[in-house]
Amino acid sequence: MAKSASKSRWGVFLTLVMLPLAAAALAVYVGVLRVPPNVVPWGDIDLEQPPGPFARMQINGLVQSPQACFIALAGSSLEYRRIADRPVRDGCGFPNGVVVERSNVPYSSGFSASCPLAAALYVYERQLRELARSHLGSDLARINHVGTYACRNVNGATAGRRSQHATANAIDISGFTLADGRRISVLRDWGTDTPAGRFLADVRDEGCGLFNTVLGPEYNDRHQDHFHLDLGRFRICR
Repeated sequence: MAKSASKSRWGVFLTLVMLPLAAAALAVYVGVLRVPPNVVPWGDIDLEQPPGPFARMQINGLVQSPQACFIALAGSSLEYRRIADRPVRDGCGFPNGVVVERSNVPYSSGFSASCPLAAALYVYERQLRELARSHLGSDLARINHVGTYACRNVNGATAGRRSQHATANAIDISGFTLADGRRISVLRDWGTDTPAGRFLADVRDEGCGLFNTVLGPEYNDRHQDHFHLDLGRFRICR
């Protein structure tokens, strides 16, 4: 009898707790209850607002919905132009691509990218600037990269699966230039017990919260001088 009464009280407790939570979740989902941007995993992502706990999930949603991706880009300050689709042949090419022309942080050169990659990088820039100010006491003046689109296999191998670069879904970042003129290099500064080294460690970690794959010097020798960031299917943070 005591066990039955205990189960009954537990059932009442769960009902009292779970029903309001379910009702609140439903209200948020259907739009009756408004929540700040980027807090819940569903709905449009606002690229001008700080990323929320489900940022990577939201960005992956843009991979599945080109229309939602271009709506997100249109609501941002990113200056870009859409480019004609490059039909994917032999694993190379990309639809729904853009050329990034001007962003909140300049890049060492313009580049083509899939729409979701451009959106993820725009969000990432906010985090990079905060990290630069925190670790290095200076704003970020430029992101130095060594390319996005390249029709090649993983690690440049002669055989095997295609790299995410083959669909403009990846970027390789070699370092950063600060507003005070200092240059931070992945090759030189990674792993050092210095402000620059600690900055790069957090750059890698923050990237893992936005991109599906982040590879750096700890992954293999081919990545000793850059971070590889992509939105492919595999989840790796090294």
